[in-house]
Amino acid sequence: MQQRLLDDLNRPDLTALAPQYIQDAIRFFQRKPFFFTETDNSNCPPWAASNVVTQGATIQMPVGGTQYAFVAMNAGQTDVNPPVFPSTPFVQPGTPFYPPPLIGTAGTVNDNGVIWANNGVFDQGVTTGLTTVYNVNQYALPIELVAIKRLEVSWQGALRVGMREIPYDELRLYDVIRPAPATYPSWYSFYQQQIYLWPYPSGLYPITLSYIGPPPLVKLPDEISVWTTQAEGCIRQYAEGLLNRLVIHDDEAAQQCFAQSQIEFMELVSQAIRLDQGNGVRPSEW
Repeated sequence: MQQRLLDDLNRPDLTALAPQYIQDAIRFFQRKPFFFTETDNSNCPPWAASNVVTQGATIQMPVGGTQYAFVAMNAGQTDVNPPVFPSTPFVQPGTPFYPPPLIGTAGTVNDNGVIWANNGVFDQGVTTGLTTVYNVNQYALPIELVAIKRLEVSWQGALRVGMREIPYDELRLYDVIRPAPATYPSWYSFYQQQIYLWPYPSGLYPITLSYIGPPPLVKLPDEISVWTTQAEGCIRQYAEGLLNRLVIHDDEAAQQCFAQSQIEFMELVSQAIRLDQGNGVRPSEW
């Protein structure tokens, strides 16, 4: 991509600047919807040392030959060495009423202040990277999230049901009741880069989040990603437009590059529409 960009501009002297403007172009299009930016949180990672975790973050760990799911009952940073994870399932205590449970509670382990609770045997397709914590209705979202497409909650084992989005103002009206009736959440709102759930969850329920979350920036000269393959023309033409406008100061050439980049972008959008033939009406950008 970089070499063709320099060839198109006939400016080999811009070799040092080209990677920066390619990354600027990727940052711009990271906010756009593509078929290759649709993702979810079905990946449940293993324990990692000195890792910052949010409340509800879920990992999978082997204990005695069985893979278990462990939920962070509070936010914090893991230790440099893994703790001894228990095989005993966590039983929600009556007191204290709000998490995290006391250190030493059956089915939990203290990991540098992070209390991990055993949520049973890891179940691929049901267990996800986020699980509700009892009596907590606010959860941090993936940092790369651009737009939520669907939110689902799993309860009674593998029963996964969709949640309905409601206005944040409406959810706050319900939020005056604390705690909510003992059940699983069925409504959600998005505010301050968090999801708010209602009713308050009464237990540990896996949350499946389907969202637009773009691949990371290309950082190395020989790195290959969707930005250098499927979206190569889109990114390259936009980067050429930026260089023409901001470095070469040729606004007419910049407009031509931006126009060609838009053509490439619309072709990618059309490809996404063709992959979803169930929609009879052309969808909006989101």
